[in-house]
Amino acid sequence: MQLGIAVVDDLESDCKHIEDYIDRYFSERRTTSVKVTRFRSAEAFLKAYLKGGFQIIFLDICMGEISGLELAKRLRTGDKEIHIVFMSSTRDFVFETFPVMPQGYLCKPFEYPAFAEIMDRILAFYTLKEKVITLRLPRTEVTVGVSEIVSVTSNDHLSEVQLITGMTYSCRMLFKEFEKALENEPCFLICNRGVLVNMDYAVKAKDGKIVMQNGMEFPIRQRDCKSITAIFTKYTTDRLRRSFLL
Repeated sequence: MQLGIAVVDDLESDCKHIEDYIDRYFSERRTTSVKVTRFRSAEAFLKAYLKGGFQIIFLDICMGEISGLELAKRLRTGDKEIHIVFMSSTRDFVFETFPVMPQGYLCKPFEYPAFAEIMDRILAFYTLKEKVITLRLPRTEVTVGVSEIVSVTSNDHLSEVQLITGMTYSCRMLFKEFEKALENEPCFLICNRGVLVNMDYAVKAKDGKIVMQNGMEFPIRQRDCKSITAIFTKYTTDRLRRSFLL
């Protein structure tokens, strides 16, 4: 396996810093080859970018006309697979980066152990086997990755399953079947009767609703609003702790 890694930073010294860490990391792990490409601006990266050409991007937040955060938002509209790692001299932007689901946030000047921990987490994506679920449709069956599911909602005797791709399936499966199949997946939350959401694709819980990245809103069960919101807050906080090395 060869990984394409982009380093997007307008400071020569910072580019050299991260490239030295990349060389050190992969020289110690000879099972993976890498190709590192340096870009001095977001604009230069966009001119060279082809979907699938880079698996990892180390991205400085504060750059010229197009900021690193804006570049990440553009990437995420069409590339769900690229692993984004932000770099900045301040922690001020941590929560702003959350919606683009980065794999890490490195605060300059960062040390090698912080870098290596993020890289270990990214490489784990290529070794962990994806959990799948088979959806029973009216005339066929479709197998999808559990991580692709954004939400499951009950609709009479059917269940509507929405995927991160935007595809929605009407399944001849009871909602309780999905409850059972996903009960050990910590990212899934029953926020209301017949409504199951993947918190990895949620932006916030506010005003009695859970708001998803795609703009959909799901009402939280009123009598349990406080406890459900607390579960959501704890999960997203724990995810921040896992994802960001401050």
